[in-house]
Amino acid sequence: MKYLLAFLFILSTVPTFSKADFKQPTILISILARNKAHTLPYFLSNLERQNYPKDRISLWIRSDHNSDNTIDILKVWISSVKHKYHSVNTEFIDDEKSYPDEMGPGHWTPQRFKQIIYLREAALEHGRKIWADYLLAIDCDVFLTNPDTLPYLVSRNYTVVAPMLKSEALYSNFWYGMTEDYYYQRTDEYKLVLHRETVGCYSVPMIHSCVLIDLRKEESDFLTYDPNNIKNFEGPTDDIISFAVSANRSGFELKLCNEEEFGYIMIPLDEDNSIELDYERLVNTKMAVLHEYEPLFVNSILKPYVRPLPKKDTLVFDKIYMINLKRRHERRKRMLTCFDELGLEVDLVDAVDGQALNESFLGKILFLPGFEDPYHKRPMKLGEIGCFLSHYNIWRDVVHNKYSSVLILEDDIRFEPFFRTRVKALMNEVNKMPSWDLV
Repeated sequence: MKYLLAFLFILSTVPTFSKADFKQPTILISILARNKAHTLPYFLSNLERQNYPKDRISLWIRSDHNSDNTIDILKVWISSVKHKYHSVNTEFIDDEKSYPDEMGPGHWTPQRFKQIIYLREAALEHGRKIWADYLLAIDCDVFLTNPDTLPYLVSRNYTVVAPMLKSEALYSNFWYGMTEDYYYQRTDEYKLVLHRETVGCYSVPMIHSCVLIDLRKEESDFLTYDPNNIKNFEGPTDDIISFAVSANRSGFELKLCNEEEFGYIMIPLDEDNSIELDYERLVNTKMAVLHEYEPLFVNSILKPYVRPLPKKDTLVFDKIYMINLKRRHERRKRMLTCFDELGLEVDLVDAVDGQALNESFLGKILFLPGFEDPYHKRPMKLGEIGCFLSHYNIWRDVVHNKYSSVLILEDDIRFEPFFRTRVKALMNEVNKMPSWDLV
C-alpha cells in the first residue's frame, strides 16, 4: 500500500501541460546587404520593431562588395541586439568594393547574379539545416512600417507568402502576370491589388524582396533560387525567377496578401544609374510614408548613420509660403518634416480661421454686389472667407516686398517624387512664356 500511495503522490505533483501555450514557430531571417548604408538605419530599426519574440528568431546576414559603410552599420546594430535574438550568423567581406566590369551599383553582372544566387540558396539551405520553421528572405530596401507583419504572415499558413509593399510609384514586390519566356506581363488586376481596390490573398506568378517560406511543409523542399537545380529550365540566370519557377513546377502557389498595409519598398536602380539616384528615391519613399503615417522610425543606435538633411533654400522662388491653421497641429508637424526632408526654406503663415470670424469682423468686409461662389452658386461660407483672407494677406506681403515669383502651399498637399527637380523643370518651361501670373 505504501508504494501505491507514493506513486499517487508523484502523479499529483507532476505538472500538467494540457492547457499550456505553444511557443511561436522559429524563424530564420536572411539579410543580404550591399551599398545600403543609406537605407539600413530605417530597414533595421523597423525590422527590430516586429511584434514577434526575438528569442524565436535567428539572423543570417551577409555583406560584400561595398563602397560605403554598410558593414560598419551592420556591426553596430548586431552588437546592440544580438543578445535579444536566438542566434546571429554573419559573414562580411570588405576586400573588394565592386564587381569586375560593373558600370554602377545597379548593374547586375553575371558574377553578381552568381553571388546573389549562391547566397540566397545558402540561406535557404541553412534554414533547412537548423530545422527552422520559417525563412524570411527580406531585402534592405524594404521598410515594414506595420509591426505586426511577421505574425500576420505566419498566421496565413501558406507555404510561400509575401506582404504587398507600396512604393513611390506603381512598383511593388509582386508580378500579377508572367510570359512563357519569364518576362513581366501587364495585367488589369495588378493595379486593383496594388491600390487595394480588391483585398485578400492572391495567387501570383512572382513575389520577391520580402518572402516568408514555411520550411515545415514537405513541398518547400522543392524550392530553389538556383536555376541549375531546375530540370530542363532554359530561363535566365536570375534568383527570383528561378524561385518562382521552382514553386510553379512543384505545384503550389505563391501568395501575396494586401489585407493590411504592411510597408514600403524602394524602386531598384537601373544598370546605368548612380547611387545618388538611390538617395533621392529614399527621400521619395520617406515622403510617401509621411503622406500616410509618422516619419520612418529610426532607433537611437542608428540615428548617427542617417544621411544628413539637405541645406535649405527656396528653390527658384523669392519666397515659399505655407498656409496652416494653428489648430491643425498634426498637419503643421507633418509639413515641417516634409520641408526638412526636401530642403525647403518655408515661411509659415497662420491661416485666418473661419470659425473665429464674427459678425463685427465680417461687417468690415465688402463683397461685390451679387457675388457668389462660382462653383457652388451660393454665398461664401466662413471657411472660404478665411481661406481667401489667408491668401490675400500673402499677396499683400508679395507686393510689399516686390517679389517676382513665390510658391504658396496648403498644409494638406502631397509632394510628388523628385519634387525639387520637377518644380525647377516646370519653372524653366513657364519662364519661356512672355508673361504669366498664376500656375
